[in-house]
Amino acid sequence: MSKHVERKMNLLIVDDAPDNLLLLETILETHDFINSLFLAGSAAEAYDKLAQAQQDAPIDLILMDLMMPEISGIEAIKAIRSREVYRDVPILVVSARSETNALVEAFEAGAVDYLIKPINEEELIVRVKSMLRLKSETDHRKFHEKELEEIAHELDLKNQALQNMLDELHDDLEAAARMQRSLLPDPLFSISGFDFAWYFEPCETIGGDLLNIFPAGENEVGFFIIDVSGHGIQSAMLAVSAHRMLSAWEGKNGIIRNPDGTMRSPDQVVNELNREFLLQKNNYQYFTMIYGVLDREKRTLSYCRAGHTPLVVQGADGSIKVFEEGNIPVGLSEDSSYDRFQIELEPQSRLILFSDGITEARQDSCFFGEERFFDLIRQSRGLEINDAVKAIIAGLKAWTSETPLADDITLLIIEAL
Repeated sequence: MSKHVERKMNLLIVDDAPDNLLLLETILETHDFINSLFLAGSAAEAYDKLAQAQQDAPIDLILMDLMMPEISGIEAIKAIRSREVYRDVPILVVSARSETNALVEAFEAGAVDYLIKPINEEELIVRVKSMLRLKSETDHRKFHEKELEEIAHELDLKNQALQNMLDELHDDLEAAARMQRSLLPDPLFSISGFDFAWYFEPCETIGGDLLNIFPAGENEVGFFIIDVSGHGIQSAMLAVSAHRMLSAWEGKNGIIRNPDGTMRSPDQVVNELNREFLLQKNNYQYFTMIYGVLDREKRTLSYCRAGHTPLVVQGADGSIKVFEEGNIPVGLSEDSSYDRFQIELEPQSRLILFSDGITEARQDSCFFGEERFFDLIRQSRGLEINDAVKAIIAGLKAWTSETPLADDITLLIIEAL
């Protein structure tokens, strides 16, 4: 017997002649591939046997006589084939009718094979085995199809659950991006003595860059630019945390004012920020920054630079001076000490602060670099600072062309009036 027949099979024999039923039963019951034999003397009785067997031992093969009273074998085959549950059960016709039209009619009704009486035992066994192999293979196919359908259904459910999670994550990221952008300076922010313009673009939905500008008293304006290592959610969370510490200057936990309300110097602020950050730190992240305070009356800048890209000052004549003095990034060492630097600003001079996402933007294996960036600054000197920011960013985007951003980019220009 074929290896596909993994269980003993159940047969239904339908014949109105008792002698034929007995003969077929005698031949078949001696073979070990048979589990149960059901005998029916008419089509009506066959329907009952099928229904009964369906509950306990489903029929695997039907042997059907054609010439029966009341309901013929052809009609019985058609009726059986009309039921979905029996459509895969092979039907072997065993009949004395040998004419061609009888054979054609049987096959058209749904029979799978045809055996002419008188019965040859060896031929009967060969045909029955062949039909049972067919049934076994059909059962295997249907079983695996059902398994595949179940697996596909489970995958659909999991994919839908995953899509729901991704949709929720996308919504959460969009909400986080809106929250992060809400921390950026008001585009309409203005204060006498200085003009401000800025640009911010994360390389993902949210990023590790942030900046802020805020009034710090009658004659002072504070600002900072932050660039957290890496990018994405974790970097954005750290950037927001640092932003909140630096911006909460009115509260008792603020770090940029003394208890009497006077401004702390930039080096004191960054040293305190480093201590606060290291107390909370539970990973290897750090961030670079420039924190500065502008004095409107004296037209001076007092600042601290912690590992950030250099501070650039552009004179009214377009000349560029780069200030690289500074210390290591915030969060690398509790032994770090940060220094304060001061610059006197000429009228119409510009302070230019930027993140390394600009100079490290790539086109293939080539970096944008400081020289290209400085060239754009020089070319835009005759523009108002809002237009200058737009022109610099447009020049950067034109150079990178279709290359996506690999890091967040931030640009802040402050002009002393």
